[in-house]
Amino acid sequence: TDRLPFNVKKLKALLRERGVGVLTVKKRGSAVEPEELRKKALPKQHGPHSATVFLTRVAGAPTMLLGHPAQRS
Repeated sequence: TDRLPFNVKKLKALLRERGVGVLTVKKRGSAVEPEELRKKALPKQHGPHSATVFLTRVAGAPTMLLGHPAQRS
């Protein structure tokens, strides 16, 4: 899981870098609309992976937590 200040451009770059094509958006205390963020953040050429981004506030600052599915063994 990555914890970063909320930034759409940074999120889009991370999703592209990691080949994410399916994004679930969860929010608590954020005015961002999940569907709008999904449209803005998913790269045009998306990959086969999935991720979940949690939008919240940490010490009053907008923060995003980017999680990845657990690997099954």
